[in-house]
Amino acid sequence: MTAFIGSPRRGRTLKAVEGFEKKLKQLGEIDFEYIWLKDRDLKSCRGCGICLERGEELCPLKDDRDDLFQRMRQADGVIFATPVYSLQVTALLKNMLDRFSYLFHRPCFFHKTFMPIVVQGVYGMGGVLKYLDEVARFWGFKTCPGLGLTISGQNLPPGEQEKIDQATEKAAARFYRLLNDPADPVPSIKDVLIFRSVRTIHSLAAGLPRDHEYYKERGWFATDYYYPTRLGWLKRLVGAWADRQALKQARKIKSETTGSNKY
Repeated sequence: MTAFIGSPRRGRTLKAVEGFEKKLKQLGEIDFEYIWLKDRDLKSCRGCGICLERGEELCPLKDDRDDLFQRMRQADGVIFATPVYSLQVTALLKNMLDRFSYLFHRPCFFHKTFMPIVVQGVYGMGGVLKYLDEVARFWGFKTCPGLGLTISGQNLPPGEQEKIDQATEKAAARFYRLLNDPADPVPSIKDVLIFRSVRTIHSLAAGLPRDHEYYKERGWFATDYYYPTRLGWLKRLVGAWADRQALKQARKIKSETTGSNKY
């Protein structure tokens, strides 16, 4: 179990994660690791696109990115913890997400459980929880509804700590159940739509070459989804429609590319 802490301070976000760890360990024996992004060498993304187009191993920035990736790969459960800064995650966490932008194209965290922990002073945690959940879904995680806490100061009003403890206990129970559930989540219609559209485009090598190789290596050109799952008739119908639409788009892209190469 690995928690990535996006706060630059050892304050309320840390207390929230420590409270979650305590509740989680009451449910079972779990190893819990903290990774402070503020203490890691993680340079700002340059937006060069090399990781997307040619492969993440060719990123010109040499720092702790690969180690952070391996920590996620080795963990059964992952937490991103952040306070709300300007209605978003902190710059520390956002930079890490940007440095892993290739994962939106080449997801790999299937069968692993994710949950965000977000602390706000007054407002904004709803949007941040939704954002982090969507990021994790694109990366392949099975996501657990996050823990959002309002902690406006050091001296809490009467009864507030009890509310925080109750919310933390419920979140820990949700996460523990999902962490120990071997079943993969059933994809939504949106999930099927995205997978089949992207898969079909890559099958004709009409997208990025590195993505084509990635999908081919995993056999995804011949599957209904990233992993074996049962799709109902509506999802199969939507998937077939997405294949047809993406095929048209892929052929158009290939034609335009071929035409531009003549001059």
